[in-house]
Amino acid sequence: MRGAAAISSRHHWTTEDVDPRQALAYWVDTVCRSFLEIDIDSPEPGAFQARLDSVPFGSGSLYLVQAQTQSVRRTPANISRGQGAWTILMQIREGQQHFRQHGRECTLRAGDVAVVDCTAPYQLDCQGPTRSLVLRFPHDWLSAWLPSPQTAACRLFSAGNGWGGALSAALAGLEGCVESDLSLPAGTVSDQLAGLVALASGPVAQAARPTDQLYRRLHDSLRERCLESDLAPAELAASQGISRRYLHLLFGRAGTTFGGELMRLRLEAAHRLLSDPRCDAVTVMDVAARCGFAEPSHFARRFRRAYGLGPLEFRKRRALAAT
Repeated sequence: MRGAAAISSRHHWTTEDVDPRQALAYWVDTVCRSFLEIDIDSPEPGAFQARLDSVPFGSGSLYLVQAQTQSVRRTPANISRGQGAWTILMQIREGQQHFRQHGRECTLRAGDVAVVDCTAPYQLDCQGPTRSLVLRFPHDWLSAWLPSPQTAACRLFSAGNGWGGALSAALAGLEGCVESDLSLPAGTVSDQLAGLVALASGPVAQAARPTDQLYRRLHDSLRERCLESDLAPAELAASQGISRRYLHLLFGRAGTTFGGELMRLRLEAAHRLLSDPRCDAVTVMDVAARCGFAEPSHFARRFRRAYGLGPLEFRKRRALAAT
């Protein structure tokens, strides 16, 4: 489950007030401490300039990165030192970058989008000054939508027509959110972005094995029906023409359980409702019922365990943070 709910806070780092001789070292330390453990080089370290702005975004974080020419590497050593497993959704807003990962490579220009698998090494060469919008999520953010999310890494999603264009347009609209709030809960928006990535990825990111494809159908059905308070594993299994025992086996092979996934999806739905000021007239009891919880007390315990605050306290903290 996700950790304690983060109260909205924005951060800003820049090399402007740093001794130019220390600017690159400061940048490396800033990025590794606040963003991701990586190695960074620049052909002009004595004249390097960069800035990083960040804001919490649902279960992840939203960053706006501006920097001069730099080469970024994520090595096995970086991965072993890092905390947590992440997936990055990155859009180039200005400039050009060359990206290599999983034996693939692509060149990204303004408006283009790529997925970065932070559990594997990669190299990103920023060819001249660049400005990028970066969304960092827990690794399972995309695995809930794609059976093989690593196959979407280092695939170019171009601005223009089709689902890649829709993904590009959606990300472009987020740039101003580093400075202002969204009109929808960030968790809701991040779910929509994950869905767009899955659509833009197309058949290349679909599971090859029949059992993976069956699990994907099971999980999609569970997502659609998770708010049914009486949903049982036998009923979901029957809808796919398999036994309850085989259903549990498939969830186990995916590293989870039917009950665990059902609870996660219900809690995420409740978190979205409680994060949305437009739903403040909906009581916590009604939120619990809408999200498939038969007992409000059970809902409150589970929500506190997942987000660090009870649902009522979570809503009050969110309201206070907005004033």
